Amino acid sequence: MRFVQIDILPSGKALVDIDKLTHAVPEGEGSRLFLGAQHLDVPHTLGELENVLAGARSHRQWRA
Repeated sequence: MRFVQIDILPSGKALVDIDKLTHAVPEGEGSRLFLGAQHLDVPHTLGELENVLAGARSHRQWRA
């Protein structure tokens, strides 16, 4: 399991197991992450998320 800490909407934070992330789509000014049957709305673009998830291999947590 690989976890990252990200901001979520409405304001808050979540610790997300990125191994369970199935896909992400643009949603408003941010993105919607799908984790199995659940989803999280985040205030980050898909490009920002791609950089974060690529860096998760070397860092366990990320804060926007």
